[in-house]
Amino acid sequence: MEPAMENNKGQNNWDEDTSKRYLNYGRYFVPAREQQMRIMVDLLKGLPQPFAILKLCCGEGLLVELILGDIRGATVIGLDGSQVMLEKAHIRLRRFTGRYQLVKFDLADQSWRKLEQPVQAVVSSLAVHHLEGDGKQALFRDVYAMLSPGGAFIIADMVEPATVSGRNVAADAWDEVVRQRSLEQDASTAAMDFFQQEGWNTYRYLDRMTSTIPAICLTS
Repeated sequence: MEPAMENNKGQNNWDEDTSKRYLNYGRYFVPAREQQMRIMVDLLKGLPQPFAILKLCCGEGLLVELILGDIRGATVIGLDGSQVMLEKAHIRLRRFTGRYQLVKFDLADQSWRKLEQPVQAVVSSLAVHHLEGDGKQALFRDVYAMLSPGGAFIIADMVEPATVSGRNVAADAWDEVVRQRSLEQDASTAAMDFFQQEGWNTYRYLDRMTSTIPAICLTS
């Protein structure tokens, strides 16, 4: 079974305070964040409009905002496990009232996977890695059932390197990206220091992880 690529903190520590900290530091921690979001939106533009999108772990609504701003024919259902994130997303998206819904959910739970109507796309950014191998397979089957014919499941996520050396390379690269983003945005390494102190580098701390699935997905 494929291990879950989780943050080294257990589920009990993934509380709303963690969400608040991530709101402050996410812009440093996600490599190529802006490029990832732009690529996902460009892929969605290839679908016939109008269309409905289900966004897993929508966070503060950064990607949803980009989708709604760039694709006039899109509507979005945004799901997240954090009330703090959903409140931030609602503030960010309120100019798009009528084109989005925000719903609290648990990624691993089955109840949200039965939709009244199929959607044309399901989008996931930095969410699926929270699931174990069996959980990923179940999610993929369920997402397939949600999609209308010709629909798309678009994922931007982490994968586990096959070797220890590969994991070390990924860990070093992530540290360097966070260091660079910290310096570029603040001319300081404070964000990098926090990243290291809190153990956010999943590749570096994989051995500490449990199979517990976090209730809160921290994402774009």
